[in-house]
Amino acid sequence: MKTLKWYHLLIPFLGFFGFIVLVLPKESRESAELGLEMSPDTSFFYTEEELYEIALSYGEEGRRIYIEKRFSFDVIWPLAYGFFLVVFIQYGIEKGKMNRLKYAYLIPIGAVMLDYLENMMTSIVMYRYPNQTIIIGDLAGVMTSLKWITLSFAFLMLVALFVRLAIQSFSKRRIEI
Repeated sequence: MKTLKWYHLLIPFLGFFGFIVLVLPKESRESAELGLEMSPDTSFFYTEEELYEIALSYGEEGRRIYIEKRFSFDVIWPLAYGFFLVVFIQYGIEKGKMNRLKYAYLIPIGAVMLDYLENMMTSIVMYRYPNQTIIIGDLAGVMTSLKWITLSFAFLMLVALFVRLAIQSFSKRRIEI
């Protein structure tokens, strides 16, 4: 694989932070206006019963909008954070010459896949409501928890890599002086 340079970080950085600054606040405002503040996506864990309570609170129109957002906005957002994490983690590994972590970029890819599974499962429950979707309803909360654990681990890894790079850079400069 070619070595990543600092300028390779620009597009993922701009995409990720552009999403955080421009898209997420707009989506949050729209959800609040529609009365959809309570969302399974932002919980760490929820039970099947809690998911059905959320579906009930949304009403028919709210469930329709929720599903639309899972297959529009929430298709792109995981790609934005996933691309950011993959490129930045890979850059940190290459710059820090930490070859034993060469597959660490798979962690954010796992988070993206879990996010998509969560979205599909919650959308199926919303679509079929009030009919029970027993196994999928139960697994949705598990997928959400696994997504948050994996995503948190990826961000912690990213921070640790860049702290290590800063320490390496500082140590190199001290030796040169």
